[in-house]
Amino acid sequence: MQVQDMEKFSKILSWVFAYYEKDLTDLTFEMYWNGLKDYSIEQVQEAFNAHMQHPEDGKWWPKVSDIIKHCKGGTQDNALRAWSEVETAIRKVGAYQDVVFHDPLIHHIIHKMGGWMAICDIPDEKSLVFKANEFKNTYRAMYGTPAQNQPPVELTGIINAQNSKIEGAKKAPPVLIGDPKKAREVMKNLTSPDKLITISRTSQKLARQLTEQSAGASKNTQTP
Repeated sequence: MQVQDMEKFSKILSWVFAYYEKDLTDLTFEMYWNGLKDYSIEQVQEAFNAHMQHPEDGKWWPKVSDIIKHCKGGTQDNALRAWSEVETAIRKVGAYQDVVFHDPLIHHIIHKMGGWMAICDIPDEKSLVFKANEFKNTYRAMYGTPAQNQPPVELTGIINAQNSKIEGAKKAPPVLIGDPKKAREVMKNLTSPDKLITISRTSQKLARQLTEQSAGASKNTQTP
């Protein structure tokens, strides 16, 4: 969450505490804010709703750890959804055009994997599966971390990559992927790759661990 989200966060927390008939003090507010600030305001709101609607856990006042559990619980589904959008764009748009996804985290991960043209370079289905696993594991590692709030990096296609070398050549507009309104917001904040803040080593390490675990599980599954 950002500083500008504090007012909305305060309203959410006040409503939750009133629902559970608890007093919200300044100290308690600060504790919840510090514990949840690494997640987006949308994630936090959805997590509180999920807790309150749970048939068992919803009977009890949500602690910070309960909300974090709900925030992280959706990473697998979100990673699958994100890759589905990327794969669709690879097949339907291809490497020639620029693309803008409605999820800025997708931009960071594709950039980390070599860029849009590189991720579209898939010689066979085996390569596609490998890239899918790498993408999903990295997404899970970075989801809900400060890296998710970095400005999204441009995903340049072949046409604009070539046009950038020609003086006076116009830049072709990108193809919007996913929710058009959200994709336009992402497009407003695009930054060039050389200005992107390096992804944290912690996220990279976690992504590698997840990839190794997935590879080990696949190997065990294939063993007769």
